[in-house]
Amino acid sequence: MQNQNLINPEDFKNKKVILLVFGTRPEIVKLFVLYRVLQKSQEFYPVLVNTSQQKISGDILKHIGLTPEVVLDEIPNRSTDLNQLTAHLLTELSNAFNNDSLIKRSDVAGIMVQGDTSSAYCGAMWGFFNQIPVFHIEAGLRTFDHLNPFPEEFIRESIGRSATLNFCPTNVSYDNLIREGIRSNKCYVVGNTINDAIITLMNEGLIKDSTFDGNFILSTLHRRENWDKVQDYAKILNKYATEVNRDKQILHLIHPNPLVKDNFNKVFDGKYPENLIVRDPVHDYFEMLGLVKSSYSILTDSGGLQEESLFFNVPCGVLRKVTERPEVLGKNARLLPFDDNKVTEFLSESDDYIAKNSGKLNYTYGYGNTSELIYEAMKNFYY
Repeated sequence: MQNQNLINPEDFKNKKVILLVFGTRPEIVKLFVLYRVLQKSQEFYPVLVNTSQQKISGDILKHIGLTPEVVLDEIPNRSTDLNQLTAHLLTELSNAFNNDSLIKRSDVAGIMVQGDTSSAYCGAMWGFFNQIPVFHIEAGLRTFDHLNPFPEEFIRESIGRSATLNFCPTNVSYDNLIREGIRSNKCYVVGNTINDAIITLMNEGLIKDSTFDGNFILSTLHRRENWDKVQDYAKILNKYATEVNRDKQILHLIHPNPLVKDNFNKVFDGKYPENLIVRDPVHDYFEMLGLVKSSYSILTDSGGLQEESLFFNVPCGVLRKVTERPEVLGKNARLLPFDDNKVTEFLSESDDYIAKNSGKLNYTYGYGNTSELIYEAMKNFYY
């Protein structure tokens, strides 16, 4: 609900109230710089709305100096059922901005959503249903396959059509929207706010040094469409660690979902190879960025890691059939099937890429001014 200690109606009397809706760590990472920009502006009154879709480490909010003005109730039993989650979030948003609230629905001038989560989807739908302008950050990403990834591809398509303005990271994503019939005056190429976040955290000295020596492979696997491939992937890691390269450490961050965790562990019968280190996910984002920055190579199905690895020029094997981020392909990343020979081939070629690009930063997704460009576009829209 609304935090009465943080909201004073007098403060937004002559400003546009903009809700920044988030419920996962990647969303707040990609929104916090924009929140700061809007907070300093004369025109806007930004309000952070935490949907509680996931538990977010308090460290990231603390260290970037943010306290959400609105926190929605968690879904009972933290259900991951998409039907229950959607109904819950839409209801919670309506309850949070009712006529008894400090910020009422009629006070809200716009809703900002980022990416393709259930929180973004419900924030956009709630805005659309209430005829409130919706602004979509990271718009236009497409795989053209509703099952890969599921349900994200459908979510971002839906938000793109309902959004008042779409903020695209590259010309590729912009062109996707134009081909879908979205008018060009509703689409802006601004870069990706992930670069805003990383550059800001670097400048503020918040990225932690890795405790690993750099000669390690960072590994994650979590997407729904890969749940039936978990054992195949565990066998690939086991073979690489025991037969291909015993000198290379592999740090695998295992997803807490019991289905994923149990299937992964079945392959090892309770004992991992010495050079395969299996840990729970790193919830400290500053530590995670340090791992990305210092890793030898990355194997993942994560969208965020594709972006972060590109910025730091770390080779990235994308464990998916398709990616909505084609900009990374042909640079630091390659799509990989669940095939031990293909994975080994990719890792063996990482040395060449590292030799050419070590220490260089990649600015494909912008130079850290994306939030400023979004702010300027919003000013033009309202004023």
